[in-house]
Amino acid sequence: MYKGIDVSEHQGTIDWKRVKKAGCRFAVLRSIKRDGRTDSQFWANARGCYANDIPYAVYRYTYAVLPTEALEEAGQVIRLLQSQGKRSCRIWWDVEDKSLELLGREVLTGLIKTAENTITGAGYEFGIYTGQFFYDAGFFDAGAFECPMWVARYPVSRSFTFEENPPSEEYRPETRQPLFAWQYTSKGRIDGIDRTVDLDICYLPFWKTEKEYYLDAVFHGPSLSAALESIGVDGSFRHREDIAAANQIADYKGTAAQNTRLLKLLGTGNLLMP
Repeated sequence: MYKGIDVSEHQGTIDWKRVKKAGCRFAVLRSIKRDGRTDSQFWANARGCYANDIPYAVYRYTYAVLPTEALEEAGQVIRLLQSQGKRSCRIWWDVEDKSLELLGREVLTGLIKTAENTITGAGYEFGIYTGQFFYDAGFFDAGAFECPMWVARYPVSRSFTFEENPPSEEYRPETRQPLFAWQYTSKGRIDGIDRTVDLDICYLPFWKTEKEYYLDAVFHGPSLSAALESIGVDGSFRHREDIAAANQIADYKGTAAQNTRLLKLLGTGNLLMP
């Protein structure tokens, strides 16, 4: 059994070193908010996970009621991941908003498919997060998807500490697809987070096959241009000038010190692309 958490800016500033020490094996981070802006704690949470060797995926709560909106929502997450140089990641599509219940089964299924096609077309993995009620009610056609499901079901209303055992497996969510994880409470407590947090059990440990987070294993070569080209980015001097400017390195000359700084940003997933 692998225990982890999913978080957003609502958890405030997280001490990921303490979270790791508490036994957290994975995290799912909110990526984009409803207004299209990046979650204010995303970058800090991503850096904290990387620094403490906690593999992570991301989620996007969807409000899309039109195909164009689903495309834009998916595109926002893709651009965020690409901006940090993260080439492999599962994007969880959070399907639970009450407004979606009114769309009709076929329409909502089509909207989720639009997001899935956009995300997988960009080279990222796709999964659906929802609640057991939403899944069982058939607001979308779950049978139309083969992707993993991450399902919330809270059989016990009280709060849980991370160290406690979760509820009995008899309450485990039931899905026709592979069950990635069970979110068993929204009232969790873990050392390193001052506020309540969602707690999850993972049944499909993605980190065994998705070790390439934050470009840790993408590049081990001798030059910045080779590193950029290894992830499909133009490594020419002109483009490196633009990248340097985007990362607040003025008067880029391609010196060893400048390139080393950029390589460090790239290797930790913090390099901003123009």
